[in-house]
Amino acid sequence: MDIPKHCDVAVIGGGPAGSMAATFLCQRGYEVVLLEKKKHPRYNVGESLIPHFWKYCDLAGVSAKIEAEGFIEKQGGTVVWDGVIRQLAFKDFGYTRTALHVERDRFDQILLEHARSRGVRIFEDVSVIGADLDHHEQPSVEYRAAGEKNPEKLSSRFVIDASGQSALIARQLGIRVIDEGFRFMSVWGYFKDSRYIALGGRAYGAENLRTAPPTTFVSSIGGWGWLWHIPLRESTSVGLILPVEQMKEAKSSEEALEKYFLHRCSEIPILDRLLENARYCEGSFHVIRDYSYRPTRLAGPGFFLIGDAAAFVDPIFSVGVPIGMFSGYLSAWAIDRSFRDPRRGEENRAMFESQFRGRLELARSLALPRYGVEGNASDLAKRAIQVESSIEQELMFAASTVITRNENFLDMVQDAEGRQVTSERFRTLDAILF
Repeated sequence: MDIPKHCDVAVIGGGPAGSMAATFLCQRGYEVVLLEKKKHPRYNVGESLIPHFWKYCDLAGVSAKIEAEGFIEKQGGTVVWDGVIRQLAFKDFGYTRTALHVERDRFDQILLEHARSRGVRIFEDVSVIGADLDHHEQPSVEYRAAGEKNPEKLSSRFVIDASGQSALIARQLGIRVIDEGFRFMSVWGYFKDSRYIALGGRAYGAENLRTAPPTTFVSSIGGWGWLWHIPLRESTSVGLILPVEQMKEAKSSEEALEKYFLHRCSEIPILDRLLENARYCEGSFHVIRDYSYRPTRLAGPGFFLIGDAAAFVDPIFSVGVPIGMFSGYLSAWAIDRSFRDPRRGEENRAMFESQFRGRLELARSLALPRYGVEGNASDLAKRAIQVESSIEQELMFAASTVITRNENFLDMVQDAEGRQVTSERFRTLDAILF
């Protein structure tokens, strides 16, 4: 591999956050090298995208490539919580561009190849071992290419860690902590020929996905657990999010957990009907334990943490990819300003930290179940929500209301004048029509 010894910015990881950050920096004229430990296309979960992701695709110039791929359009969400069935449609909140259900291996590959087409030097099958951040003016990363015995070093002016849940720099610096508010684990797999639910509450066969676009189906599972059901082009992603304590009834081995997963899928109301004629894809089972974590720092002299390398919260609102893209855009903005005026580096890092942490805390506060953990939304989250438009606040209220998690939202929007946010832009259904 012809990996250079020096560059302006080194990016670790080629997921949505890393690819977008690299693209935005190349657009500004910087020499960017991106190191990715796997070869694309590579598997990743997180197939439901809310329409907010389009604005970052537009800024990166990749929207036409995403549209041409023909991913499944998502019209909104169907939520069954404590037995009550409700539906949300994005069009009712002013969104004219559709949300999507995507195969993440293909979606991520499109973003990565677009970054390459814009001038990013991309090297796959390269594992980053660590980062030397002691030399603030010239940090470096140590890496080993596949098939090579000896590690090499790449020096740069800035390092962006977009290594996903590997969280390379956060782990190295000891600034990654498990989020005690979300002591959950996730188990998931894929099914062929599952039914799905469209707007209006009618279930359709998979052959109708193009003519009657689906919703993402979400349902509570006792206590604070929940499930997702996401129809894709060739299969359907189904996952369970369950409190760690609740999972003690299943043995910890993956084989036992897979058996437990399939059993639960066959007995949960509505999901059982959607899957009754579906075929489980053998070998598709996955597990993540204690999946939510938070950072004590998001940036430092010479480095920025973005996407899942920084933090990961409950994915119930499908905000992971848009937040990752936002952090990629924000890191590129901060780095560009720091190149132009190095004296303002600390100020730029502080702005990045404040804006990104505010967005993370907003997502966390909206999703946080109140079962004896801290209840109040943070000041950062309150400030973040104040800059959102009134219609976006209404969407947040509606989304958190249908899963009975709107108390933190109400904490965030209340002010001295007693201003209230409410919404009637969701529908309550009597039943799902099979």
